[in-house]
Amino acid sequence: MYKQLRLIGIIGILMVTLGACVPQSFAGSTPTDEPPRVESVDVPPPQPNLSDEDLKKFQEFIPSIRGSSMIQIAEIRNQNEVFIQFYTSYKELKEAKPDSPLTEEEFNSYFPAIDTVHKLIMEVTIRLLHEIPAVRKITLNAPFKNQLYGIDAKRRSIEMYLKASFKKIHDEPGQKQWKELVKKLFTTKERDKFAQRFIRPYPSAPL
Repeated sequence: MYKQLRLIGIIGILMVTLGACVPQSFAGSTPTDEPPRVESVDVPPPQPNLSDEDLKKFQEFIPSIRGSSMIQIAEIRNQNEVFIQFYTSYKELKEAKPDSPLTEEEFNSYFPAIDTVHKLIMEVTIRLLHEIPAVRKITLNAPFKNQLYGIDAKRRSIEMYLKASFKKIHDEPGQKQWKELVKKLFTTKERDKFAQRFIRPYPSAPL
């Protein structure tokens, strides 16, 4: 009996000794008042709003668009997003503007082929982003045979496609890069590639 008690005592002493040697990280965690660590997340910087000068440029740009008298909406949304939409049909135009002197033949002559629509959408988009690099997004819809075709793309997507920065092109003295871009891009071949990448038909007018 004495030997058993002695053995139990020895075992107890060994357990206490071993417990003291256990690293602190393995001994149970002690609650603290420190807040949990949160990993930092890179937040993209806010896009700048259009300046008064940019808004003026936009207003002056609209009349230069082919068939501008057929435009239903031309405005800036969300401070830096361009939205331009033509009337879908001559009937829709006359219902909204009964006094419009435009004839149906004239309306249809502005966009006689789908390539004409593609050309307008691509050139207006590229020229507008070059003229006003602060524009973050462009939505532009034009009609063909009583249906709208258009682009709804962010500036960054178009820059990645072109492998170019509109801000750098805009600010470059002499505009050499811009002239080279226009010469290369504004061709039937490049227009078709651009249309396949960005231009889509709309089943109804997205106001």
